[in-house]
Amino acid sequence: MTDNKDQKKSQEKELSGLRKLAKRRWFYPALYLCAASLILTGVLLFQMNGANKASEDENRTVFNQDQPTPHAQNAGDEVFEWPAKADDTTVVQPFYDVKGTEQEQQAALVNYNNSYVQNTGINIGANNEKSFTVTAAMGGKVTEAAKDDTLGYKVTLKHKDGVETMYQSLGSVDVAVGQEVAQGEKIGTAGTEALNKAMGVHLHFEIRKNGIPVSPENYMNKSASDVKAVSVGAQMTTTNPSASEKVKDEGSTETPKQESEKSKDQSKSNTKLQSDSSKGSSIDKSSLNSQN
Repeated sequence: MTDNKDQKKSQEKELSGLRKLAKRRWFYPALYLCAASLILTGVLLFQMNGANKASEDENRTVFNQDQPTPHAQNAGDEVFEWPAKADDTTVVQPFYDVKGTEQEQQAALVNYNNSYVQNTGINIGANNEKSFTVTAAMGGKVTEAAKDDTLGYKVTLKHKDGVETMYQSLGSVDVAVGQEVAQGEKIGTAGTEALNKAMGVHLHFEIRKNGIPVSPENYMNKSASDVKAVSVGAQMTTTNPSASEKVKDEGSTETPKQESEKSKDQSKSNTKLQSDSSKGSSIDKSSLNSQN
């Protein structure tokens, strides 16, 4: 009994002390400040954790950007990648650009069967001049996988927005028509083609928009929706359905530049002959008049 009474007395003392403390003017403001500080501390901790997670996600994206996209159905969000190991390969012949300099255009001409054709893509070769693995620049569906006597083995992938990628001069093919190919997946190996024997072992790579070739180097790290259709003027010059379209008469061994200079010389010669002929007829008429 005595213990119970002592406990009750102690509890009453504590309650009376709290009541006295609560009656002080500074008690409730201090209580509110403590609660507010606890709430603000919790909010700051939550924001710091969110910022750390966002930074981790960003770093993860940067570190994984060189890895191929695992599923071909996500190709709409992909950007064009180099169709081979970039460190081991380089462009050995550029795309024929109608707006390029004369020197650049000359470098992009292919000599085939004593005639010159425009290079409708880029030719990629290995630094060691050996065969190398060819991979899909962007995920898509295989619409063509065949062997051509002139172009070697060739593969065509269809993407969205009327965009296609073409891989020619292959030595072997690892895909089949109708197959869905993921970005970075092996298509085949680089080989040779009869059209451009001088290049040796290489890959002929094209990007086309609605059947019209565009410069592949201009669209690396860009999506299929970024590929723009070329103007009418450019189409008239570069609408070659394949690299076998000729830009000068077959059988001639002169370059287009040499033909142009030859044509100018012939024009000057014709003009001079016409002038001499005109002078000759004038002299004949005057002599006839004097005789009369």
